[in-house]
Amino acid sequence: MLTISSKGRVFDYSHVIGGRAFRGITYITKVNNDSLFAVYRDAYNSGILCVEGVDRANAEEMSTKFAPINMDPTQSWPTCITASDSHVFVTDELQNQINVFDFSGNFVEEIKIHGEKTYLNKPSGIVIDDSNHLFISNTGNHEILKLNLNGTLDLKWGSEGNKEKELDSPWGICLTYDECVLVSDHLNNRVHKFTMNGVHLLTFGESGLPNERLNHPADVSIDQDGDIYVADWVNNRVQVYDQSGSYILSLYGSANGLSKWQKQYVNGNPDVYKARRRVASLEQEIFFTLPTCVEYDDVNDRLFVVDSQRWRIQIFDKIRNYSQPQFNI
Repeated sequence: MLTISSKGRVFDYSHVIGGRAFRGITYITKVNNDSLFAVYRDAYNSGILCVEGVDRANAEEMSTKFAPINMDPTQSWPTCITASDSHVFVTDELQNQINVFDFSGNFVEEIKIHGEKTYLNKPSGIVIDDSNHLFISNTGNHEILKLNLNGTLDLKWGSEGNKEKELDSPWGICLTYDECVLVSDHLNNRVHKFTMNGVHLLTFGESGLPNERLNHPADVSIDQDGDIYVADWVNNRVQVYDQSGSYILSLYGSANGLSKWQKQYVNGNPDVYKARRRVASLEQEIFFTLPTCVEYDDVNDRLFVVDSQRWRIQIFDKIRNYSQPQFNI
């Protein structure tokens, strides 16, 4: 379906961007009205892409591609990304640090924790607040960290387990409009809401009907209405919940056509072109396969979903004041 509605929410598929330039894509962050930074990684190459024109179908252009000098795929594993007004911050699971770049792709510095017994251990999800504090899913230690940009630890919370306030390999993380933290508790199949001081407020996703439950959630995002979006990794879908954690609907993907870069690749390779035309059905191309990131763009009322195994991003508009058409027969 191109338009999905439930409980007063309507999502309309807009377009898809991606292709071989996005090989190994794991995560994105939107930096202005029409561009984003994307993390990619595989056994041969890793780094960050800056892509412009993402809000206009078939207008995307790669403007920057960069990585620190020592970003060897055997020694570095960039994971998640966030951005301030002038810099991007990338967690690295193998180097156990945060790499910092300016918007032109110049490597600025690396951030590690200083003067504490706590250390970064396979850091993944990362987000920055208005006071330039970094909130990080310290996945290997099953905890959430709050850091200053100089690497000083302000706060940490969480411990390994499956009880109400415990975590097991937390991954994606985001901040809410009521100054709280949402965390995808990856191996516990749920999402938590904490205050910025680590006080537990809410848990959801681990109970209910099968269409309501999560299976290894990878990421979480939120819009200005308080609706929460979860990349339900193993279930190959995005789950939408209200601010109380009640299930609203599921998105399974709606990409009924190729992106600009995908079309260029197919049309430029006769064997690939012929192979696609011999397939009995292209229906499977529509759907998500292991989505790893959700990013809500409040400026344009759009949801970006990283469709990792298909090397692309599917984009959905949240429609306001939608009315069902009336047909007289």
